[in-house]
Parts: sequence; C-alpha cells; structure tokens
Amino acid sequence: MAQLSLVKGLLLGGLIGASLSMLDKRTRKASVYNMKRLTTSITDFDTMSSSITETSEKVKQTAEKVSNDVAFILDKVEELKEVTPTIASIVKETKEAFTTEGTQEEYKPQGLTSSTQYLPQYTH
Repeated sequence: MAQLSLVKGLLLGGLIGASLSMLDKRTRKASVYNMKRLTTSITDFDTMSSSITETSEKVKQTAEKVSNDVAFILDKVEELKEVTPTIASIVKETKEAFTTEGTQEEYKPQGLTSSTQYLPQYTH
C-alpha cells in the first residue's frame, strides 16, 4: 500500500511541477514548438525510412570499395614478393659487372676525378 502512495505522490508532484513551469511564456512556446517537431518526426516514416535506406546503401558501397582496395593491395604485395628475388639477383649481377675482376674496387669512368667537380665554388 505504501508503494502505491509513493507512485501517486510522484505522479502528482510531476504534474504540479510541469503545470508551474508552464506559467512562463517562453517555456510554453518552447514546449509547443518541441511537441510539434516531435509529432512531425514521428509521423514522417517515409522520410525517416528513406534516410535510413540511403545511409545503409552508402555504408555498403564504402565497405565494398574498401574491400576491393584491400584485395588490390594484397595482390600487389604478392607480386612484389615474387619479383623481389629476381630484382636482387639482377642488382647483384650488375654490381659484379662493374667491379674489376678479382678485386672489390668499384668501376670509375675515365676522365672523372671526383663527383664534387660539378659543385659550384664559393669564395668568401
């Protein structure tokens, strides 16, 4: 029985508080405006459902694009795994071709004394 009195008291207090707050003109206008917006939003199911459908379609398209991009990148990584040993052997062969026989000295073209000869000379 005490629980029933508590519920009645809470409901009665809420009604009294709400009616007292409606004495303010700005509060009444804001409440009416918000109730109109709420009823419009609730009853406009077509707009809400089409908005949800459009959003879900965009998410689906984005997910498909990301999936395709990831698949493309994985294919390229696999290609690189296959090509890398071949490139490494070509670079090694090229290096060996430009070193003198029997020594590890690098090949230097005739007539060039230093690669710094092309830098501008500055005087103070």
